[in-house]
Amino acid sequence: MNQSNSSTHKSNQNLSTWLWTGSGLIALALLFARMIYPELFWLTVILSVLLLGGLSGLVFQNQKALRSRTAAYGVNSIITVLLVLGIVGVINFLGSRYPLKKDFTQSKVHTLSDQSIKITQSLKSPLKVTFFAKLQQKEQFRPILENYKAINPKFEVEFVDPDREPNRAKLAGIKKYGTLLLTYGTRESKVEDMSEEKITNAMIKILKDKSPTLCAITGHGEKSFDSQDAEGYQTVKKSLLEQAYLVKDVNIIQETKIPDSCDAIAVLGPTKSFLEPEAKALREYLNNGGRAVIAIDVNLKGTESSPELVSILENWHTKPMTALVVDPLSRMFGVDASVSIIATFNRTQAITKDFQANCVFPFTRPLEIVSNPPPSLNVQWLAQTTPKSWAVTDFKQLAKGEVSYHEGKDQHGPLNAAIAVDGKLKDSKAPRNTRLVIFGSSFFATNSGSRNAGNLDFFLNSVSWAMEDESLISIRAKEEAPGKIELSQKAASAIGLLTIFVIPLLIAVAGVVIWVYRRKL
Repeated sequence: MNQSNSSTHKSNQNLSTWLWTGSGLIALALLFARMIYPELFWLTVILSVLLLGGLSGLVFQNQKALRSRTAAYGVNSIITVLLVLGIVGVINFLGSRYPLKKDFTQSKVHTLSDQSIKITQSLKSPLKVTFFAKLQQKEQFRPILENYKAINPKFEVEFVDPDREPNRAKLAGIKKYGTLLLTYGTRESKVEDMSEEKITNAMIKILKDKSPTLCAITGHGEKSFDSQDAEGYQTVKKSLLEQAYLVKDVNIIQETKIPDSCDAIAVLGPTKSFLEPEAKALREYLNNGGRAVIAIDVNLKGTESSPELVSILENWHTKPMTALVVDPLSRMFGVDASVSIIATFNRTQAITKDFQANCVFPFTRPLEIVSNPPPSLNVQWLAQTTPKSWAVTDFKQLAKGEVSYHEGKDQHGPLNAAIAVDGKLKDSKAPRNTRLVIFGSSFFATNSGSRNAGNLDFFLNSVSWAMEDESLISIRAKEEAPGKIELSQKAASAIGLLTIFVIPLLIAVAGVVIWVYRRKL
């Protein structure tokens, strides 16, 4: 009988040992699954069920021991531990769901831009994001995807290894490691060579039901969106296409009016006059709530290349001056004085509210705001030249290459280089507000000019605002500047003294004190 009880007791001990060992291993596996494969929710569920089963088995095996007073104290201790673990678990959940992060890099390279945050917050339905990549790529790009997910849980992330699931990768049309597949309803978009700019632009495309159309007015020597030349606008067109815009040319004489398919028009540096039917079509389009981005250059001969366009703009309380801005500050940067440095922006206007980069405007003309606009019309300056600049009105002086400021004749800076107009004219019956962005130069956004500082972003932001699509704002690439620590001679000497002499000496003294103390014991 005793032998039988001994055998049963030994068997129970072995079973308890196996249950403890198994539960411990399952707990480690569960922790590993949550940290390494959080997207595999089914694995978490299975391991959790197994862990609960193991713990239940342990309780059943030790039910007699649990009835003793010692066990009662033990149960209280376990309950206390479980409560602490529960609190820690809740804190951990809240931390993972609403993470608090601090980016200490100078250029905030690890922080999403305001535009990316705005687009992600606007998600009303789940956006499924599947990243097809190997383990190394997965860990490399996990932080940026987790940043999006932390903003809105509807940004659902899944990682797939194409080598382990080749059929799935093939069905999705994945041809390259590191490809991101975005799925929103029935629409899909792929991103290769992932970056924040590409992810956000892909989100913009996939969330839009219709691509807005920007119509470029032609027939008057305007800059072309299809030209690859230095003065072409192909770089701008490429960026517009990436942001889900359509760009097409429109000849008003052939169309007889601005087509209804145009969500906005662009008039970029015309060098010839507009015929009366064309000018009439432009007036009617703007008077009826049209949207336009207009860049009007100065004619260095002193005459107006497109007087009809100037007249239209004056009707909207914006007057392009017949003058050229010169800025001696530009020579400090190795460029001609005819290239204006734009460093002052209107922080109350949506286009330039969060604009940080400077711009460079070659051959710009100053723009005046005509006084006393009607209450229904809001006319605001967007960008200004430096205080050291001035507007030269003597074009004969310019032709000779002799540029100097003449008090009472030339206007001193700062001068308006860009203006935004929003609203309606007096007694207007237009169905919506007219939106206009006027630039004093078309050269700042050409293929050569758009490479400078924030020029390209300024133009793209203006198009987005004109179309009432402020979410479509280009995102400048953020690069982490190399860290550089500069120390004075005294600071360097102090650090050397501390690390070479003081700290080693303190360690040696502490060792001697401990040795003496132990000798006295």
